[in-house]
Amino acid sequence: MEWQQMLDTLAGMRPADQRAWMGMAAGLLALMLGLLWLESRFFKASGRLGSWLAVRLASAAAALLVLVVVFVPARAIGGPAALGVFILMLYTAAPLLWFGSHLMVGRRVRPSLTPTESFFLAMTGLAILAIPGTAYFAVEGPLHAARREIAQRREVPADNPPLEHTVQAVQRYHLAGAGLIYTQSLLGAPDTRLVRVEQRQSGYWPTEKSVAHPAYCTNGNDVHLMWSAKEAPPYLRLHWAQSNGAVVRAEFTPNMAFDATPPPTEFTIGFRPDGVDPIAPIPRERAYLVLTIEGLTPNTQMLGGPTASGEVRSTDCVMTGFKRWTPGPNWQVQAIGLTFQLPTTGEFLRSLIQKPL
Repeated sequence: MEWQQMLDTLAGMRPADQRAWMGMAAGLLALMLGLLWLESRFFKASGRLGSWLAVRLASAAAALLVLVVVFVPARAIGGPAALGVFILMLYTAAPLLWFGSHLMVGRRVRPSLTPTESFFLAMTGLAILAIPGTAYFAVEGPLHAARREIAQRREVPADNPPLEHTVQAVQRYHLAGAGLIYTQSLLGAPDTRLVRVEQRQSGYWPTEKSVAHPAYCTNGNDVHLMWSAKEAPPYLRLHWAQSNGAVVRAEFTPNMAFDATPPPTEFTIGFRPDGVDPIAPIPRERAYLVLTIEGLTPNTQMLGGPTASGEVRSTDCVMTGFKRWTPGPNWQVQAIGLTFQLPTTGEFLRSLIQKPL
């Protein structure tokens, strides 16, 4: 689990669980400080407390340099060779840098330390650093379990800021081939600017700059959602800039109470030769067009793919007024397809809406 994911998981825990985890972290910190205190008492007895402190400061610098030497070359190379470079640096440059820095600083400080004492500090330093390292691997399992529990809970945090979007009601539609689907629109305020939208997946927030998000799309400052009744409602984190430039972040998940709402209606599409007009916005990643021209095989155009040469997209939604891009002026839209992949089984739900004859 990456560091940011760990912080996100801890932030999503209930207050009592957070206090328990903070207590464990405080205990580990106290253990590390206690070991350092015992070291300092040993060297204070011989009047070399300042020398010990200088070596320990060198330990902190050496630890950072070791991380750079071990990880940076491996990340720069990437691919299968990265592991070999990582192991090579871990067993060659890292020990030389770690033990060499302790021996060098221990010899130069006044009063100086013996090589045995410097080597001892290098070894105890590794033991102290092993405490948080061991704890990191020990807590991965419990954090994964906590992450799954948070994902199932689907509750926004108690301190969640109010969303500066107009939240429209969830709409229900019947879609042939896919069954019941839901849509919802979040309309941005005029004095705000949408910066980023993230969707939590199995308790994790995405760390990649560009990830697939078929459950939502954006049009300017507006966010439009679409999901199948066989999927869990999307859980989003919206980042927006206020009029003063300050960026605010809030979590959101649809309210699925339908006691006083109209019954589901049919999901309809209006067809034009050069595009479509859906009854509700569709994320491009869910949709594809079937284009026809007399005398040629129909052409399938995936709308969620990369932009074509010369194509400019102002939105990743398919909404009223949507126009196809290629393959030419004489091709006409014959049908539009929508897909929904169920995360639990991997099953695809497919719907193909044909242009009326």
